[in-house]
Amino acid sequence: MDKLTGISSFRGFIDETDKLLTDNPNDNFDIFVWDIVQFKVINDLYGMEAGDWLLKEIAAEIKAKVTRGTCGRIGNDKFVCCVFANDKLYSFKNNVYVFRREGVEHRILIQGGCYQIRSRDVPVIKMCDRAILALNSIKGKYTEAVAIYNNSEREDIIMGQRLAADFDNALKERQFKVYIQPIYYADSNVMAGGEVLVRWEHPTLGFLSPGRFIRYFEQNYLITRLDKFVWEEACRILKRMKEEGKTVIPLSINISRADFLFDNLYDVLVGLVTKYDVAPDKLRIEITESAYIDNPVKIKDTIDRLCEYGFSIHIDDFGTGYSSLNTLKELPFGILKIDKTLIDEIDGSEKAANVVSTIINMAKLLGMDVIAEGVENVKQLNFLKHMGCKYIQGFYFSKPVCEEEFFKKDFEDRVLIHDDTDKINVESIFTIRNPESRDVIDMIIGAILQYEINDGQLVLKRVNQEFYYQYGIKDPYELFTVRKGKIIDEEDISRVYKRCISAMTRNETNYIEAGYTRKDGSKGSLYIKIFYIGKENGKPQFLFNTMDITKEKRKRLKQRLLDYMDSLSKLCSEILRLNYTDNTLTTVHCDENRVKVKYDNAPLDRLLNRFSSILDKDEHDEIMKVFSYEEMEKFCLSNESIKVISIHLHSNNYGRHLCEVIIVNNRDEHGKIIVTTGSRVIL
Repeated sequence: MDKLTGISSFRGFIDETDKLLTDNPNDNFDIFVWDIVQFKVINDLYGMEAGDWLLKEIAAEIKAKVTRGTCGRIGNDKFVCCVFANDKLYSFKNNVYVFRREGVEHRILIQGGCYQIRSRDVPVIKMCDRAILALNSIKGKYTEAVAIYNNSEREDIIMGQRLAADFDNALKERQFKVYIQPIYYADSNVMAGGEVLVRWEHPTLGFLSPGRFIRYFEQNYLITRLDKFVWEEACRILKRMKEEGKTVIPLSINISRADFLFDNLYDVLVGLVTKYDVAPDKLRIEITESAYIDNPVKIKDTIDRLCEYGFSIHIDDFGTGYSSLNTLKELPFGILKIDKTLIDEIDGSEKAANVVSTIINMAKLLGMDVIAEGVENVKQLNFLKHMGCKYIQGFYFSKPVCEEEFFKKDFEDRVLIHDDTDKINVESIFTIRNPESRDVIDMIIGAILQYEINDGQLVLKRVNQEFYYQYGIKDPYELFTVRKGKIIDEEDISRVYKRCISAMTRNETNYIEAGYTRKDGSKGSLYIKIFYIGKENGKPQFLFNTMDITKEKRKRLKQRLLDYMDSLSKLCSEILRLNYTDNTLTTVHCDENRVKVKYDNAPLDRLLNRFSSILDKDEHDEIMKVFSYEEMEKFCLSNESIKVISIHLHSNNYGRHLCEVIIVNNRDEHGKIIVTTGSRVIL
């Protein structure tokens, strides 16, 4: 018995299935092995307890389905069952298991491998192995629910073993050859770059494309050695461009998920560009979303470091995986490559064309360029140019070519001042027809607002659905009738207006931080990306892509306070924390030789009253206004981190003297109005 799930252990399943087959010699059976795709993500997001809960839930569902058979658990996230063939257990809830956690609905993919038992000449454990082989054949193919084992699976294993045995000698004898597929600007025949690919000139099997050997090398991690060979070849070719006086155009290399398992990926890539004296932005790194979701924390750290060094990161095969959209928000991608399978469909499918158009516009809103992969005819090219896709890769321009053929092509330098590929198709953002597609796209690009300048004023015209969700506004009536279309704080509108004018006159994306009122009534901060999208009826139009950065901004303020504290403690004999929201006062630091009184959540009025009594009469009203709740609230909601004021005080020890008061913005994560102050005597 499996202790966690309550169903049979694998050993118990083998024994029970042996008996089931013996007791029913004339019946046909099927063995299924079920796998929870990317189960590790659940553990990473919610912890082991949530993962265990999910395993128990799925085990219970499998047990409920298997009314006339056996079932058990194999290892971590795999389950096995044996059922009568006519029970036809060929799908697991249409390949998806839905569960809710922390109020959010999640869809988990379940894939299966099936071995059809039509004789008893194979032990049950071998039957399970064959079901696992079938399961492995659809790994990464997320639209396929179940694969059925056949003899070709066995032949496939033999081929994989042969190619793996030949690998070392092939690498030593340079049987692997790099080919480069050029990438072109969509509106010209000028090369913008190339993707470095690999082929194998096998001594007995002949010319092998990657599809014949890559997947085997991925299974036994030989892929990491092959990848390093390709990366070094790419750097060598970049160096050759420079030595031959050609324009050095960027080359893209692929990083497999296995490469991220090793801690030295960053060092290897930096070492290669250093060895060949190559600018890191000329070696572009392509990763797939499936590589990221295996180990998101580690991979994000590596990619962030590579970006800081100067490498450009692309997301490859976009549109083929379930997690691509979420990945876009988390990693600093510069270019999005639309997978060939989507491009293939745009000729005859309006739905596919709409999806591609939406992806292109979404990428622009996220500040990314787009490469369309697999473009094969002029109709596809013209559609993509019209949609604003900047780069094209595919047989229409060029198939992958060997190094010498690549160097025969034109390497022209080209500076893009401005072209239509930078424009956003606004209607595709606001009028996505499919509700599910709209929800997913909105979630990624965030809240989008369209403004126009009318009589010198910024006027809100419309918003996307994600805006209502993020900002807690029920519907257009509340937004436009109750709130009069007012989102951004009045004191920041003029600054935002100026940025809009700048975006329009310079024809470039602009950025600004501004305040707004959050759905709980507290003050928040927005990061706004401003796009000028042309004129409508003579009025300038803008798209605002907004993000709530309230928490991030407060973290920055906290860090500023830490940065100031060391200096403050050296300058000031006393540092106090004034909480205007809770009306409390606390001593943070003091020189005990000079300061006799400490505060611990004392009433704030105690300090303000004492302060008021020793202020110079001529300055009293002005200074007390500075320390009023209203003024401190404005200060805490502003972009200011520190202010310094000079005041005259009267005391028994010093008489009339000049003091400097340093006030640091320390608003906390809950929006409380808090400042930290220190003072020192100047004269």
